[in-house]
Amino acid sequence: MNLTKCPNGHFYDGDRFSECPHCLQTEFQQTEPLSGSMPFASSQPVIQSQPMIQPEPIRQPEPVRQPAPSFIPQAADEGVTIGQYQRILGVEPVVGWLVCVKGEYFGESFKLHGGKNFIGRASDMDIILGLDKSVSRNRHACVIYEPRSRVFIAQPGESRELFYLNDDVVLDNVKMKAYDVLLIGETKLMMIPCCGEQFSWDELTDK
Repeated sequence: MNLTKCPNGHFYDGDRFSECPHCLQTEFQQTEPLSGSMPFASSQPVIQSQPMIQPEPIRQPEPVRQPAPSFIPQAADEGVTIGQYQRILGVEPVVGWLVCVKGEYFGESFKLHGGKNFIGRASDMDIILGLDKSVSRNRHACVIYEPRSRVFIAQPGESRELFYLNDDVVLDNVKMKAYDVLLIGETKLMMIPCCGEQFSWDELTDK
């Protein structure tokens, strides 16, 4: 056996090897991986992707159902007052007329009904004299028909303006008769009765 030492300090049999087998084996391992050897594993951990978790939708609370009322509410008052004749006959019958004999409404007539008839320029008045600017807008005067006594009455309204009956100023309740003339602003109105001593709607409703 020819024991030989290589420059790298390895001992080998010089009769069997012409070069140091240890050095050759080291070079071989550095240049070519062994057959069937596994590749070096990465030092970094493998992170597996996780499936995205969808958040659950927020559930809205169910509305609280109110119990149905145990009663039926009554109809609201419409604010309309039904006159005496309208309750009996179903309509508001005429009790007389005011006929214009001077002014913007010359020749026209205005129907009177039982109870109070307010005169003014506003559209909610019973007798509307909108063309006469000297007439107060609301309740310049009032003509009343009182069905029990069957009389017509001239009454001051709520206006500060005055009006006249047969040229006399009306400051209190004054009874009227057929063909009396009211002066309201620049308008003259003649009273023509339908109801009175000779006739009343009560006579028809009592039968």
